Amino acid sequence: MPGRPGRIPVVRPALAVVPTDTVPPGGFDGFQARFPELCSEPPPPPASLPALIDPKDDSNTRTITPFYDQGGPVEILPFLYLGSCYHSSNKEVLESLGITAVLNVSASCPNHFEGQFRYKSIPVEDNHMAEISIWFQEAIGFIDSVKSSGGRVLVHCQAGISRSATICLAYLIQTQRVRLEEAFDFVKQRRGVISPNFGFMGQLLQFETEVLCH
Repeated sequence: MPGRPGRIPVVRPALAVVPTDTVPPGGFDGFQARFPELCSEPPPPPASLPALIDPKDDSNTRTITPFYDQGGPVEILPFLYLGSCYHSSNKEVLESLGITAVLNVSASCPNHFEGQFRYKSIPVEDNHMAEISIWFQEAIGFIDSVKSSGGRVLVHCQAGISRSATICLAYLIQTQRVRLEEAFDFVKQRRGVISPNFGFMGQLLQFETEVLCH
């Protein structure tokens, strides 16, 4: 079934009743029981890495790029990109993608190119107590304003895993009117490392209820 331009090409199941509390009943165990597809284990650290390093090899002195900084920003929608702080510092990459604006979802990442790109900062820490949902409408409004001007926006935090992914998920829930599960799968197919913290997932579930049940 062809969808309208810009919409996520998925078929939505019947809308289910979702929890209305910021933190789902039963804590993480209860959340995992109800939504196992939204829970994943973080990748284990490379325990054997020291044994693989040859001290005689000069190449070992090179900095290893963290997995979340590898590659570049990914396209979520034609005007919406998701990435890390490192990605936001590469002007050549931003220009090659046609990025005109940057939404910085952190309290520590610098805005590297003030005066050359349009910036908005959302100073949120990545912990389960942070209230990121109070910024949803402001962030969505910023993204829509960039879209309306014919531009493209990069949404990033430190690693492009939790905070910036949460903003992108909220944007899809409201503008595409899809459930969190669908939005999560859609974004994860494009940036496989996304993993909003437990508190943010609870706030997204609450946001889903507010958007889709009213």
